[in-house]
Amino acid sequence: MDRNKNTNQLAGQQTGPGKLGPTLFLSPHYDDVVLSCGGVVAALVDAGCNPLMVTIFGGETPEELVDDFARWKHQRWGYESADAVLEVRRTEDAAAAEILGCQTRWLGYFDAIYRGDRYTKDGALYSNLHTAEHGLISLVAHEILSLPEWQPETTIYVPLGIGDHVDHQITFNAGRQLAAQGHTVYAYEDCPYAIHSPERIPPRLAALAGQIGDPIDQPIGPTLVRRIEAIAAYTTQVPVIFRFTDNMPAAVTNHALELGDGNGPAERYWPVLG
Repeated sequence: MDRNKNTNQLAGQQTGPGKLGPTLFLSPHYDDVVLSCGGVVAALVDAGCNPLMVTIFGGETPEELVDDFARWKHQRWGYESADAVLEVRRTEDAAAAEILGCQTRWLGYFDAIYRGDRYTKDGALYSNLHTAEHGLISLVAHEILSLPEWQPETTIYVPLGIGDHVDHQITFNAGRQLAAQGHTVYAYEDCPYAIHSPERIPPRLAALAGQIGDPIDQPIGPTLVRRIEAIAAYTTQVPVIFRFTDNMPAAVTNHALELGDGNGPAERYWPVLG
């Protein structure tokens, strides 16, 4: 086992990922938390906690903000309007949360595909933030502290940013701001990016040197099945984001077993340093 890697033996401990207490899982989009850390979410529910999944970029989108790029995205998902996409995505998210047993909250920020001419093709979504977007980081961090579920001892989970999606970068950097204020923040390994493009993990880790601690593998044996069932609830997304395989459950399971390194399935987390 990697000497720089820790392993927590049981979700629901008093320290580390999965510790008991108020918990917010920040999801850039409607499926990111379930895809990446649904096992720990379910374990916290089973331990008697009430974790909350917060979708950051889940706002209602005026039709005038839907350009050709966004329409192409809609067609990939099988829908023609932003309203139809939002209704289906929220229905899927609620179904996934019910499977895990957690609560959800949807914030009002627009998805990157609706933010004007900043991102007008797929490649732009996986690149550097547009210069006009840096202020979003502080806005998101401030709104998290303003949520009615917020408590000073809350543990926050954010995406590490594997794949470099701009919305994931914004959410990670909001987590960094919260960590700098003394709050406990963990970064989760973005799936399915980490599954289908593992070569993108080392450069992301290198880019975050000094900003994160050593990885921690969190066992999820008792809750892996619920994570997979919750992922399957995103019926419009699974065929697109798992297009590299015809067996999503096997892809998720094999990756979790690989992370567990002989100790059963796991998810991976990094402490975000202040």
